[in-house]
Amino acid sequence: MDGADGPAETGAAPLPADAEAGREAGPEAGPEAADAPAADGETPGEDPSATPQDAAADPAAAPAAPQEEHPLASYVLRVNGAERPVADAWIGESLLYVLRERLGLAGAKDGCSQGECGACNVQVDGRLVASCLVPAVTAAGSEVRTVEGLAEDGQPSDVQRALARCGAVQCGFCIPGMAMTVHDLLEGNPAPTELETRQALCGNLCRCSGYRGVVDAVKEVVAEREAHGAPGDGDGDEPRIPHQAGPGAGGVNASAFGVAPEPRAPEPRSPEPHDQPYGQDGGQA
Repeated sequence: MDGADGPAETGAAPLPADAEAGREAGPEAGPEAADAPAADGETPGEDPSATPQDAAADPAAAPAAPQEEHPLASYVLRVNGAERPVADAWIGESLLYVLRERLGLAGAKDGCSQGECGACNVQVDGRLVASCLVPAVTAAGSEVRTVEGLAEDGQPSDVQRALARCGAVQCGFCIPGMAMTVHDLLEGNPAPTELETRQALCGNLCRCSGYRGVVDAVKEVVAEREAHGAPGDGDGDEPRIPHQAGPGAGGVNASAFGVAPEPRAPEPRSPEPHDQPYGQDGGQA
């Protein structure tokens, strides 16, 4: 009986030989080591001896630089006759943004950011554009003219003075764009009719004036220039009406692009019901 009770008193049965070997071999013993939890502060599969310099040397591991996602550019704009450098600007910045925020020319206004209201109108190489739609980097090397550049010898231009006299300036938000449009109109058509003036202003939205004061201002400028014998900039060309449409889309007369306009004989017609004089508020009398 004593021999039978002996093995029970010795304790637990010994582990198999392969289990003992696996426990002593450590984390490199077999595939089970890959599933073992990492020590505190370590990432599974990460070499604890790796340094930050090693990570920087690996281009796949380095994060993308901000300028790679938003490319920057440096260029020079010629604005109102002066060279204005622009440094480290995102290539997607509009001409309106660069003029206002980088160059401090706050005359052009951001009314809609969609090229619909005309408050941001400027001239680029002599052509009226909505600066909110023009990437500034594409205007590098071009001549940009803003409302600040309309002044003559430090004094407001004749168009600006006429707009003030005729009551066109009310809240003032749209007037810089209006002034640019009227200047552009008179440069191409020194004696526009009222209809041509209204067509030119169709791209400028104003909720205050009813446009009557702007139309009167154009008439005053035309009369003043004729009285002083000021030569028109558009002599020799067919009158053109500024607009924000592209070439050949009806915005600018074809003669502005070197294309001879087709001659058309005027057709007599009887007065239509809508041919009525305009009232003081800009509507029909």
